[in-house]
Amino acid sequence: MKIGEAQKLYRQQLSSLRGQKSDFVKQQKENREKMEAARKKSEEEGVTFEFSEAYLEREKELQEKIDELSGLIKKDEKTLDDLIDQEVGIFNSIASKQQADAMKEYGEEMAKCLEIARRISRGDRVPAQDEKKLMDFNMDIYKMAKEMAAINMEKEHKEWDSLWGDEEEKEYEDPREASENAETDVGMPEGMEAAAGAEAPAES
Repeated sequence: MKIGEAQKLYRQQLSSLRGQKSDFVKQQKENREKMEAARKKSEEEGVTFEFSEAYLEREKELQEKIDELSGLIKKDEKTLDDLIDQEVGIFNSIASKQQADAMKEYGEEMAKCLEIARRISRGDRVPAQDEKKLMDFNMDIYKMAKEMAAINMEKEHKEWDSLWGDEEEKEYEDPREASENAETDVGMPEGMEAAAGAEAPAES
Protein backbone atom coordinates (compact mmCIF):
# COMPACT_ATOMS: atom_id res chain seq x y z
CA MET A 1 0.00 0.00 0.00
CA LYS A 2 1.24 3.50 -0.80
CA ILE A 3 2.05 5.88 2.04
CA GLY A 4 -0.43 8.51 0.79
CA GLU A 5 -3.24 5.93 0.55
CA ALA A 6 -2.44 4.55 4.02
CA GLN A 7 -2.53 8.04 5.53
CA LYS A 8 -5.92 8.68 3.95
CA LEU A 9 -7.34 5.42 5.35
CA TYR A 10 -6.01 6.09 8.85
CA ARG A 11 -7.39 9.63 8.83
CA GLN A 12 -10.80 8.26 7.78
CA GLN A 13 -10.62 5.61 10.49
CA LEU A 14 -9.63 8.16 13.14
CA SER A 15 -12.49 10.42 12.15
CA SER A 16 -14.91 7.50 12.50
CA LEU A 17 -13.48 6.38 15.86
CA ARG A 18 -13.54 9.90 17.27
CA GLY A 19 -17.14 10.26 16.15
CA GLN A 20 -18.07 6.99 17.87
CA LYS A 21 -16.26 7.99 21.05
CA SER A 22 -18.00 11.36 21.09
CA ASP A 23 -21.36 9.59 20.76
CA PHE A 24 -20.61 7.24 23.70
CA VAL A 25 -19.37 10.16 25.83
CA LYS A 26 -22.66 11.93 25.09
CA GLN A 27 -24.62 8.80 26.09
CA GLN A 28 -22.57 8.51 29.27
CA LYS A 29 -23.34 12.12 30.15
CA GLU A 30 -27.05 11.51 29.58
CA ASN A 31 -26.95 8.37 31.75
CA ARG A 32 -25.24 10.28 34.58
CA GLU A 33 -27.76 13.10 34.28
CA LYS A 34 -30.56 10.56 34.65
CA MET A 35 -28.89 9.08 37.75
CA GLU A 36 -28.47 12.57 39.23
CA ALA A 37 -32.12 13.42 38.49
CA ALA A 38 -33.21 10.18 40.22
CA ARG A 39 -31.02 11.00 43.24
CA LYS A 40 -32.50 14.50 43.59
CA LYS A 41 -36.02 13.16 43.28
CA SER A 42 -35.34 10.63 46.04
CA GLU A 43 -34.03 13.40 48.31
CA GLU A 44 -37.11 15.52 47.67
CA GLU A 45 -39.32 12.59 48.54
CA GLY A 46 -37.26 11.79 51.64
CA VAL A 47 -36.35 8.35 50.33
CA THR A 48 -32.89 6.86 50.63
CA PHE A 49 -31.41 6.84 47.14
CA GLU A 50 -29.84 3.71 45.76
CA PHE A 51 -28.19 3.59 42.37
CA SER A 52 -30.24 1.53 39.97
CA GLU A 53 -28.51 -1.61 38.72
CA ALA A 54 -29.49 -0.64 35.17
CA TYR A 55 -27.80 2.77 35.50
CA LEU A 56 -24.62 1.24 36.92
CA GLU A 57 -24.50 -1.47 34.25
CA ARG A 58 -25.01 1.15 31.55
CA GLU A 59 -22.25 3.33 33.06
CA LYS A 60 -19.85 0.39 33.06
CA GLU A 61 -20.76 -0.59 29.50
CA LEU A 62 -20.32 2.96 28.19
CA GLN A 63 -17.00 3.45 30.00
CA GLU A 64 -15.66 0.19 28.53
CA LYS A 65 -16.63 1.37 25.03
CA ILE A 66 -15.00 4.76 25.60
CA ASP A 67 -11.80 3.15 26.92
CA GLU A 68 -11.71 0.71 23.99
CA LEU A 69 -12.16 3.50 21.45
CA SER A 70 -9.54 5.66 23.22
CA GLY A 71 -7.08 2.77 22.88
CA LEU A 72 -7.84 2.33 19.18
CA ILE A 73 -7.56 6.08 18.57
CA LYS A 74 -4.18 6.22 20.33
CA LYS A 75 -2.93 3.22 18.32
CA ASP A 76 -4.08 4.67 14.98
CA GLU A 77 -2.66 8.10 15.84
CA LYS A 78 0.72 6.45 16.47
CA THR A 79 0.52 4.58 13.14
CA LEU A 80 -0.43 7.80 11.31
CA ASP A 81 2.53 9.60 12.95
CA ASP A 82 4.80 6.77 11.77
CA LEU A 83 3.44 7.09 8.22
CA ILE A 84 4.04 10.84 8.27
CA ASP A 85 7.61 10.23 9.51
CA GLN A 86 8.14 7.76 6.64
CA GLU A 87 6.84 10.30 4.11
CA VAL A 88 8.97 13.13 5.52
CA GLY A 89 12.05 10.90 5.56
CA ILE A 90 11.63 9.90 1.90
CA PHE A 91 10.80 13.51 0.92
CA ASN A 92 13.95 14.83 2.64
CA SER A 93 16.11 12.10 1.13
CA ILE A 94 14.94 12.88 -2.42
CA ALA A 95 15.12 16.65 -1.91
CA SER A 96 18.66 16.39 -0.45
CA LYS A 97 19.86 14.28 -3.38
CA GLN A 98 18.35 16.75 -5.85
CA GLN A 99 20.02 19.67 -4.06
CA ALA A 100 23.35 17.83 -4.13
CA ASP A 101 22.91 17.12 -7.85
CA ALA A 102 22.00 20.75 -8.48
CA MET A 103 25.12 21.96 -6.61
CA LYS A 104 27.28 19.54 -8.58
CA GLU A 105 25.75 20.69 -11.88
CA TYR A 106 26.25 24.32 -10.85
CA GLY A 107 29.93 23.63 -10.12
CA GLU A 108 30.37 21.94 -13.51
CA GLU A 109 28.52 24.79 -15.24
CA MET A 110 30.69 27.39 -13.51
CA ALA A 111 33.90 25.55 -14.50
CA LYS A 112 32.77 25.44 -18.14
CA CYS A 113 31.81 29.14 -18.12
CA LEU A 114 35.19 30.13 -16.69
CA GLU A 115 36.91 28.06 -19.38
CA ILE A 116 34.81 29.80 -22.04
CA ALA A 117 35.81 33.18 -20.56
CA ARG A 118 39.48 32.13 -20.70
CA ARG A 119 39.17 31.12 -24.35
CA ILE A 120 37.35 34.31 -25.33
CA SER A 121 39.89 36.49 -23.47
CA ARG A 122 42.70 34.92 -25.56
CA GLY A 123 40.82 35.93 -28.70
CA ASP A 124 39.81 32.35 -29.55
CA ARG A 125 36.54 31.66 -31.32
CA VAL A 126 33.88 29.74 -29.36
CA PRO A 127 30.39 28.67 -30.50
CA ALA A 128 27.59 31.24 -30.08
CA GLN A 129 25.77 28.96 -27.63
CA ASP A 130 28.85 28.93 -25.39
CA GLU A 131 29.06 32.73 -25.47
CA LYS A 132 25.38 32.88 -24.52
CA LYS A 133 25.94 30.44 -21.65
CA LEU A 134 28.68 32.73 -20.31
CA MET A 135 26.50 35.82 -20.74
CA ASP A 136 23.65 34.14 -18.85
CA PHE A 137 26.02 32.93 -16.15
CA ASN A 138 27.80 36.24 -15.51
CA MET A 139 27.63 39.27 -17.78
CA ASP A 140 30.52 41.04 -16.00
CA ILE A 141 32.90 38.13 -16.64
CA TYR A 142 31.72 38.01 -20.26
CA LYS A 143 32.45 41.72 -20.74
CA MET A 144 35.92 41.41 -19.18
CA ALA A 145 36.67 38.44 -21.47
CA LYS A 146 35.59 40.47 -24.51
CA GLU A 147 37.79 43.39 -23.44
CA MET A 148 40.77 41.03 -23.13
CA ALA A 149 39.92 39.54 -26.54
CA ALA A 150 40.24 43.01 -28.08
CA ILE A 151 43.72 43.34 -26.59
CA ASN A 152 44.73 39.90 -27.94
CA MET A 153 43.37 40.44 -31.46
CA GLU A 154 46.79 40.21 -33.10
CA LYS A 155 47.67 36.86 -31.51
CA GLU A 156 47.07 33.45 -33.06
CA HIS A 157 43.53 32.27 -32.40
CA LYS A 158 42.04 28.84 -32.02
CA GLU A 159 38.51 27.71 -32.87
CA TRP A 160 36.75 25.58 -30.26
CA ASP A 161 33.83 23.20 -30.28
CA SER A 162 31.06 23.71 -27.73
CA LEU A 163 31.69 22.50 -24.19
CA TRP A 164 28.02 21.58 -23.89
CA GLY A 165 27.09 19.86 -27.13
CA ASP A 166 23.55 18.54 -27.50
CA GLU A 167 22.41 18.27 -23.90
CA GLU A 168 18.98 17.60 -22.55
CA GLU A 169 17.71 19.41 -19.50
CA LYS A 170 17.58 17.06 -16.54
CA GLU A 171 14.13 16.46 -15.10
CA TYR A 172 13.64 15.77 -11.41
CA GLU A 173 10.79 13.87 -9.81
CA ASP A 174 8.51 15.75 -7.45
CA PRO A 175 9.64 14.81 -3.88
CA ARG A 176 6.11 15.24 -2.52
CA GLU A 177 4.59 12.97 -5.16
CA ALA A 178 7.38 10.42 -4.82
CA SER A 179 7.10 10.24 -1.02
CA GLU A 180 3.29 9.89 -1.12
CA ASN A 181 3.51 7.09 -3.71
CA ALA A 182 6.28 5.17 -1.93
CA GLU A 183 5.25 1.73 -0.64
CA THR A 184 4.82 1.09 3.08
CA ASP A 185 4.53 -2.17 5.00
CA VAL A 186 1.82 -0.66 7.23
CA GLY A 187 -1.44 -2.59 6.84
CA MET A 188 -4.98 -1.27 6.71
CA PRO A 189 -6.53 0.13 9.90
CA GLU A 190 -8.06 -2.41 12.28
CA GLY A 191 -11.65 -3.13 11.29
CA MET A 192 -11.17 -1.90 7.71
CA GLU A 193 -9.65 -5.21 6.59
CA ALA A 194 -12.88 -7.07 7.32
CA ALA A 195 -14.95 -4.39 5.61
CA ALA A 196 -12.70 -4.48 2.54
CA GLY A 197 -12.91 -8.28 2.42
CA ALA A 198 -16.70 -8.19 2.64
CA GLU A 199 -16.89 -5.70 -0.25
CA ALA A 200 -14.57 -7.72 -2.51
CA PRO A 201 -16.48 -9.61 -5.25
CA ALA A 202 -16.55 -13.37 -4.95
CA GLU A 203 -14.46 -15.28 -7.49
CA SER A 204 -16.45 -17.39 -9.92
